[in-house]
Parts: sequence; C-alpha cells; structure tokens
Amino acid sequence: MLDPADVISTHLATLMFSHLLRSSPRAKAAARLIVPGPVQATTGANTSSFFVPADGGPPSAEVAPEEPEDDDEHQTLLQILTENLSLALLSRSRANTSDREVREWDQYVVGYLCLLSQWLWEDPKSVRDFLDAGGLGVVGNIVIRITV
Repeated sequence: MLDPADVISTHLATLMFSHLLRSSPRAKAAARLIVPGPVQATTGANTSSFFVPADGGPPSAEVAPEEPEDDDEHQTLLQILTENLSLALLSRSRANTSDREVREWDQYVVGYLCLLSQWLWEDPKSVRDFLDAGGLGVVGNIVIRITV
C-alpha cells in the first residue's frame, strides 16, 4: 500500500518543479545538468526513497550489501524521472492493484507527465536525452494504454 503523504508530496514536488521549468530555456539547461548522487540507505520509520517503489518498499539495509563505487556515470535527473514514470505505469497495471492504489499511481503518473511535458517543450536537447533514456518505450506504453 502506498503512503498517501508520499504520493501527495511527490505530486506537488513534480508540479512545482515543472512550474520552475516552464518557458525558461536557462532553467531547463540547468536542470539537464542535475545528477543526483547515489541514494543512501537510512534507517527509521520516516525514510523515503527518491525512486518510485515498483513492487513494494525500498529494500532493507541488511539485504543489500554495500557495493563499491563504480566508475559508471550516475543517471541524470531526466533519466531518473523517465524511469520513475515507467515504473509508475508498470505498478499501476499490476493485476492485484486495488482501485485506491490505482488512483494513487495515477497521481504519480500525472505528476511525472506534467513535469516531463513542461521540461521537453521546446527543448530539443532534453528531448534527445529523454529518448536516449528509454522515453520512446514509455511513450509507446502510454499510447497503448490510451487506445485500449
């Protein structure tokens, strides 16, 4: 079950960030350069993850062994948002999802779509980054869901 506070806070954050990017090529260029660091596992009752939980909550700290720092590039914010949209669409389509959970996943999807539509509007470099991050598959997934 999703935490309604997490759903609302993510939804509002995506809407506010999309408002910051709206009609501002400089803001969009600066946002393209954002590369969040790795998510640190913390313990406690009120922990949240930057990623959308596709099949439940975040893994516990005991299960995930600490991995050495790779030389691989970290994902950009645009790539992470594209992945989060894809995971939200996947989670929404699970067979055992209640109507309430579907509505909560819909809030995630709408927030990510609003943010990405503002970010990609009249910004060819961001569109290229979005498509390189697997955005074409996400768009295809959305079109299939609309036509069904």
